[in-house]
Amino acid sequence: MGRGAGVVCQSWEVTFRERVFPPLPVFVLLCLLAGSFGLILVPLSTTVAALVGTTIAVLAGLVQYLTAPVLEVEDGWFRAGTARIEGHFLGEVEVLDRAGMRTAMGTGADLRAYTVYRDHTSTGIRVALVDERDPAPYWLVSSRNAPALAEALSGISGR
Repeated sequence: MGRGAGVVCQSWEVTFRERVFPPLPVFVLLCLLAGSFGLILVPLSTTVAALVGTTIAVLAGLVQYLTAPVLEVEDGWFRAGTARIEGHFLGEVEVLDRAGMRTAMGTGADLRAYTVYRDHTSTGIRVALVDERDPAPYWLVSSRNAPALAEALSGISGR
């Protein structure tokens, strides 16, 4: 047998993907605020101040990009941030509006729940887990496109 014999190639289908960025005005404001630290160096050298300010602004933008959680439904798996779970462990999916998210993160919160919450995103989903070994009763996830995420999750959970 040659190398790779017996390996079946699977096609990976992504049915939903979202990176939960801050809104553009917030993104720009944070970059400008970070870049303004270069102003401290203006008395020493305007060139150095501009270079430092630009570098810090670019780094702030890069940090915002790299730390924005990714929500993905792919080939029977759901990934939210750094966690992944197989679709057959997912139960009922509930779409939450602004008031629902506020309640779910406040008075209705279960401290055992896995959350991927961003305060700049007002909607999201709560998906119950049916895995008895998992201590988290549900996942609470912020999403700008919660109905599409809920539909994709319903497709992989079989419920």
